Amino acid sequence: MLRKLHKSGRLFSDFNTLQFAGVMAMVMFVILLAFMTDTAPYHSGVSVDLPKVSHSISMQGALREDAMLVTVMRDGRIYFDNEQIFSDSLAKKINDHLKDRRVERKVYIKADMRARYGAVKSVLDEVHSAGVLRIGILVYQRSIPGSPF
Repeated sequence: MLRKLHKSGRLFSDFNTLQFAGVMAMVMFVILLAFMTDTAPYHSGVSVDLPKVSHSISMQGALREDAMLVTVMRDGRIYFDNEQIFSDSLAKKINDHLKDRRVERKVYIKADMRARYGAVKSVLDEVHSAGVLRIGILVYQRSIPGSPF
C-alpha cells in the first residue's frame, strides 16, 4: 500500500566554479582599482602626510600641470615636482621655471606634518631668494562633524 521511498545516504553537493571565478575576478578588479587610484589631492607623485586643519582655503592653482610644487619629506628630503633636489639648488630650479611667462608666480609647498621646522624654513628661504613672494602651504581639510561636506 504505502510505498516507502528509498533515499540515498550520500549528500549531493555541487560547487559552481564559474560563478566563484566571476566573483573573485570582480574582487581583484576592485582591489586593483583601489591601488591604482591616487588618493592624494594634488598631482605630485611624492606622497606625504599633510597636516590636518579645520579651516582651509581651496587652492585650485595647485592642480595645474605647470604649478611649481615643492615637497618636504619627513626625513628632510626635498622634491621639486617629482625630482629630488638639494635645498641650495631650489632657487635655481624655480628661476628656470619662471622663465616661462605663462607659469604662475606662486610656489606650493607640501610639507609632511612630521617634517622638521628647519627643513621647511630652508625651503621658504630659497623660495624667497628666487624672488617668489606668493607661497601656498598645502594641507588636508579635516572633516567637521555635522558638516555637509
